[in-house]
Amino acid sequence: MKGRKKFAFDIGITFFASTLAMLVGFVITLLLGRYLGADDLGLYRMIYTIYGIAVMVVTIGTPAAIIKYVAQYKENKYKFNQIVSSGIITSLFLGIGFTIVFYFSSGIFAAIFNMPELSNLLKILSPVFPFALVNGVLLGLLNGIREMKKYAAATILQSILMVIITLTLIYFGFGAAGAVVGVVLSTAVSCMFLILISRSYFEITFHNYVLITKKILSFGAQIVGADAINMINYQADVILIGYFLTAKDVGYYAVAVGLSRLIWLIPQAVQKITYPATSEYWTKNNHISLQMMIDKSMKYTSFILLPVGVGLGFFAKEIIILIFGTEFIFAVLPVQILIVGTVIFGLVKAIGGSLSGIGRVDINLKVTGFGAMTNIVLNFLLIPTYGIAGAAIATITSFIIIAILFIYLTTSIMQIKIDLRWYGLVTIITAMFVSAFLLNTNYYVNLLLFGIYCFVFVNLIKKEDRKTLKSLIFPLLFRTK
Repeated sequence: MKGRKKFAFDIGITFFASTLAMLVGFVITLLLGRYLGADDLGLYRMIYTIYGIAVMVVTIGTPAAIIKYVAQYKENKYKFNQIVSSGIITSLFLGIGFTIVFYFSSGIFAAIFNMPELSNLLKILSPVFPFALVNGVLLGLLNGIREMKKYAAATILQSILMVIITLTLIYFGFGAAGAVVGVVLSTAVSCMFLILISRSYFEITFHNYVLITKKILSFGAQIVGADAINMINYQADVILIGYFLTAKDVGYYAVAVGLSRLIWLIPQAVQKITYPATSEYWTKNNHISLQMMIDKSMKYTSFILLPVGVGLGFFAKEIIILIFGTEFIFAVLPVQILIVGTVIFGLVKAIGGSLSGIGRVDINLKVTGFGAMTNIVLNFLLIPTYGIAGAAIATITSFIIIAILFIYLTTSIMQIKIDLRWYGLVTIITAMFVSAFLLNTNYYVNLLLFGIYCFVFVNLIKKEDRKTLKSLIFPLLFRTK
C-alpha cells in the first residue's frame, strides 16, 4: 500500500490498538468503581496519575526523539543503529535507577495527599520502570519506521494482559493492588514481546554512544518540557482534587475524565502517523502533501468527534447511571463541562506533533506552558468553592486556550491554510443545538435534537470529502490481504 491507502491503514490499525488500550483502562475504571466503590477507584486513579507523570519525567523525551530521528535517518543504517542503541541503553539505566528512587520515596506521596494506602501501592508499582522505558523506545522505533502492525500488536498484547491479570486479581479480592500488579506484569511481558519483534531492525552498538545520547536527550529535553507541561495540564485537576478533596471525589472525577477523553481515540491514532509524516514531508520540502495531510487530518477527525461529543454531552446522565450506577451521578456535570474542551482540543491533537516534527519544540513548550499555568491557577481558585465541577471548568479553559494558540502558530509557521469558514459554520450550528438541549429536559426531545444534529452535520461534509472517506474506510473494512 502506498500514499493515502498506507496512511489510512496505519491510522486504522493504530486506532484499533488505541481503542482497545483505552477500553481496557475504562473497563478497569468500571470494575473498580462499580464493585469496589469510588474510594478504590480514586486510589487507582491517583496511582496511575503519579505513574504517568513519573514515566514522562524519567524518559526525558527519549521516545519522541527516537520517532523523529528514526523517521529522519531510516535510510542511513549506520546512524539508525546508533540512535536506537543509545535510546535502549539509556532507558534501561534510567529505569533501573528510578525504580530504586521510586520505591524509597513512596511514603512521601502518601503524606502529600494524606492517603496512607498510596505507599504500598507505589512500592508494588516501582519495578515497572525499566520495562516501561524500554517499551517507549521500541514503540518509538516501530512508529518511526511506520511498522504500525507490529506497533499495534504490542499495544494490544499489553492491553489484553492487563485486563486479564486485573480481572483475575480483583476477583480474588486484591482490589486496587491487583490493578497495579496488572500494570507491572503486562508492561514486562509487552517489553519482552517488543524486543522479539523489533530485534531484526537494528544492531546494538556503543559507537558514538555519548555523542548520540546527547543529541537525543537535547531534543528530548525540549519534548519532555512540553510533555511535562501537557501532563500537568491533563492531570492538574486530578492532583489538586486529591489535595483539596477526597479519594471519593477523585473517583467521581475519574469517571468524568474517562468518559470525556474516550473521544480522543481518533486524534491520538491520527497523530501517531502525522508526527513522523510531518518530519518526512518537511525534510523533503513537500509542502503540498503537508498541507493536504494537516487539513484533511483535522477535518476528518472533526467528522467523528463533534457528533460523538454532542451525543455524550446530551446523554451523559443516562450513560453514567447505566454503566456505573446512581452513586456516580456526581460525575454527570463534570462530563458535560469537560466534553466541550476535549472536542475542541481533540481537533488539534490530530496534528499535535506537527511543530515538533519540524523541530519547533520550543513553540509547543511555550503554548502548553501558558495553558498549564492558566489551568493550575484556575484549579486553585475553583476547586475549593465549586469542587469537581470547578476542576472541569479550569481544564476546558486551558484546553481551548492551547487549541487556539496552537492552530494560529501552526498555520503561521508552516504556512498551512485551514478552512475557517467551514469550522465557523459547524461551530454556530453546534452551539445552536447545544443551547436547545440546555433549555430542554425531555429525554425524547433531546434524542430528536441529536438525530437532527447528526443529519445536518453529515450534510455539511463536502461531496469530495465523502468520496475520500469512503475510499479510505472501505478498504479498511473489507480488506482481504
